[in-house]
Amino acid sequence: MTLQQLLTQQEIVYVEKGAAFTNSRIVSEVFQKGHDKVLRDIRSLKCSATFKAANFGECHYNNAQGRQMPMYTLTFDGFAMLAMGYTGEKAMQFKELYIAAFNHTHRLLAERNQTLLSFEQKQISEAVQHVIKQAYPQLAPAARQKYYTALYKELRQEFEVISYKDIPRSNLLEALEFIANWHSPKLESPQSAIN
Repeated sequence: MTLQQLLTQQEIVYVEKGAAFTNSRIVSEVFQKGHDKVLRDIRSLKCSATFKAANFGECHYNNAQGRQMPMYTLTFDGFAMLAMGYTGEKAMQFKELYIAAFNHTHRLLAERNQTLLSFEQKQISEAVQHVIKQAYPQLAPAARQKYYTALYKELRQEFEVISYKDIPRSNLLEALEFIANWHSPKLESPQSAIN
């Protein structure tokens, strides 16, 4: 199995609470070092206590026997500080792949955090208008407003945002599909709202 296959089979960088991390067990496996040696390397780093606290989170995992064992979560900066000490051709390949994995994860997080541009917001509002006008062409504008409100509310709930304008750009197509497939609630009889 090639190094690239090894790294694509496992998630060497993961997202937790909106940030990218790796951990000492993954580093141990990728760099083919004993976990105890990786822990020793982290503990013996000569960086400041502030840097260590910000970039190395001490935690635990349960081993095969159910015992709690020490482990560290590492930010990109923590990983870079640790990996600086690893030398050799294979270590250089591992570092390059790790850096690529962190960069890829950071790009995904940045895209996820970018909200809709004005023309994309307009696409959403036009899609909402189209769906409701198609479903209720005879409704008076005041009665139709209740359906707009209901759809926008469900859209905000679906994407867990305060305003539909805060939907991440990466979810635009999903949002448009949600709108197109929306089934309106029975807010009032359409016949009673006709002008």
